[in-house]
Amino acid sequence: MLTLRVHVRVRRQIDAETKSSFPVILADTESTYSITASKLCTLIIARLRCDRHHPCGACSRRGLTNSCNYATTPSSTPDVQAAALQQSTSLNGRIAELESLVVTLMQGQRLPTPPAPKSPRPSSPSLTDVFPEIQTPKKSQDEDASPADPGTLEVRESGTSYVQSGHWEAILTKIRGLKEDLVTDSKAPLGSHLFYGPSRHATRDEIVAAVPPRPVVDRLMALHFDSYIITPYLIHGKKFLREYEAFWEDPSTTSIAWIGLMFSMLYIAAQLQTFAIDFPDGRSESLKAEYLSMKDAFREKAVQCLILAGYTTGGPYILETLITVLTGEFILLKDGVTDGWLSIGMILHVAMRMGYHRDPDHFPGISPFEGEMRRRIWTTILQLDLVISLEMGLPRSATDTHIDTKPPRNLRDCDFDEDTIEMPPPRPETEWTPVLPLIARGRLITALGLICDVNTDINPPSHDEVIKIDALLKDVHHRSIPPVLRWETNPHPITDSPTLVVQRVSIETTYHKSRILLYRRGLIYYPVQQSQERDRESVQICLDSALKILSFQQMLHEESQPFGRLCQLRWKVTRIFNQDVLLATSVLCLYLQDVDKFETAGQTRAEEIRQQLTLSHKIWLQMSTVSAEAGKVARALSIVLGNTEVSAEDGSGPSSDDFLTDFNASEFGATFNNQCEKHSQS
Repeated sequence: MLTLRVHVRVRRQIDAETKSSFPVILADTESTYSITASKLCTLIIARLRCDRHHPCGACSRRGLTNSCNYATTPSSTPDVQAAALQQSTSLNGRIAELESLVVTLMQGQRLPTPPAPKSPRPSSPSLTDVFPEIQTPKKSQDEDASPADPGTLEVRESGTSYVQSGHWEAILTKIRGLKEDLVTDSKAPLGSHLFYGPSRHATRDEIVAAVPPRPVVDRLMALHFDSYIITPYLIHGKKFLREYEAFWEDPSTTSIAWIGLMFSMLYIAAQLQTFAIDFPDGRSESLKAEYLSMKDAFREKAVQCLILAGYTTGGPYILETLITVLTGEFILLKDGVTDGWLSIGMILHVAMRMGYHRDPDHFPGISPFEGEMRRRIWTTILQLDLVISLEMGLPRSATDTHIDTKPPRNLRDCDFDEDTIEMPPPRPETEWTPVLPLIARGRLITALGLICDVNTDINPPSHDEVIKIDALLKDVHHRSIPPVLRWETNPHPITDSPTLVVQRVSIETTYHKSRILLYRRGLIYYPVQQSQERDRESVQICLDSALKILSFQQMLHEESQPFGRLCQLRWKVTRIFNQDVLLATSVLCLYLQDVDKFETAGQTRAEEIRQQLTLSHKIWLQMSTVSAEAGKVARALSIVLGNTEVSAEDGSGPSSDDFLTDFNASEFGATFNNQCEKHSQS
């Protein structure tokens, strides 16, 4: 009876999909099927490829050995019947019974036609070319009008899983009676560690025992929240405080992933303290050593928690912990940029596995509170992906064609909570909130993402494409940035907080960096066209943006000195903006190296650039005592400016011929430097 039911469903689907196609083959299949159904395995029943072994050869070749089963007949022994009944009632048995149907359905799906290549290239003959008598079924008007399926999102204790609508799991979950069994499936064994992993694994008891006393944790957590580094974008303050109190009341009831999040926040706080400590009485070194030791211990515990939680399957607090660890290692310390690029790629894929790239409105099971937090986290991931990819000079991992998640709302944490039934309207963008800078940068990221794409494309963009992207960039900068974050004539009045000043500078430097990256080819390959007017314009845009970034460097450096407004944030000033300043410095140095080529006609800018680089050189010299990267820049600028101050200190006295090699050795943003290297070799 079971065999007959599967047979009827398969036949009905085949007839519905193929209409009148292959009538002779279908008739033969139906006739043979009705005779030999009980002698063929359930997977191959519609193919007539079963050799009656167990597993049969066809299933073995397809990797379906565990699902190869034979329908029982009335002549079967009682033991065989009992075994078959037990198999059919289990999850694997039910899947085996339906797999014949599913495989046939999936084979009946039409493959999407790939887009035509930009350049003509020979194509393989199609099925209709080889067999003209076969007519491809045409889509009906209703098919074209059907809405896109957002896919399937499953939230379970073992992790969160998202699959596209064409995935086999999404198909199976739509079969009535099977979805519940799939949801309760057990967690898959952990396959890989978080890159190199900690020096040792730890048990839950060992991790909980490593938590410092509450007064120490309270102080460090307060420092973390005061830093405004990444916390407002990942964590809802009121919810976190409730979980924090619950942890201290009974740590045994707290998930290991949340404990990992707490350790990652302690890791950031301890690291920030190593930047801020500066006592004149000699205590600085001992305190820094103490915080460095704490930082390493906290990081190890955070990674151990991630591994113990099986972070590759996703779940609550996993992404928040991963992003916080990434921020500490690669955003603040700038250690191992390559590892940072790999890490953000991994984080992005875990987030996509959890469905963060699809807007929460698609899934009624996600609460308004959780949906808003998912939008904040996803926007943060996209920005980190782009920033690190630009720094590496490699393509970004996220592509816009796969994403429809909306930007977060301009809301404070007090505006919504876990019991919110309907989200309130966003606050006006004239009002600053902790999440407003994330929203503003997200708009710039739209244009900057296009710039990253064209910079990493194997085919360089045309001038018209560059102009269109620049128009979009300027429109976003001039019209879409909230007024409170715009850099006006009086950009930092005394009533503004230091954090707000730094956020304004961040928006501006992102804009000018974007223009440099967009027009850099005009500078590197000057002159490109027979008519040099376009190339001169590209060069001037690069120079204007680079000089603007250097002016921000000078302002931030002055304000971060003792008694300056940004003194308490000097660690943020020196570490977050360095890459943008390095890019601007490299542009101006390249210009001075070939100044005769650029200034064959028109007003010279060499003296203005030299003056700005001289001021920048003094800043890099001061920073070189604590940054090896700054020392490289200072040495390179000494060569360009003809200043032997740095060379006299180390006695090396390099010649100007060594400049481009030494300059490219420092990490100025691989996208720009790779092109500079080509230029220097030409």
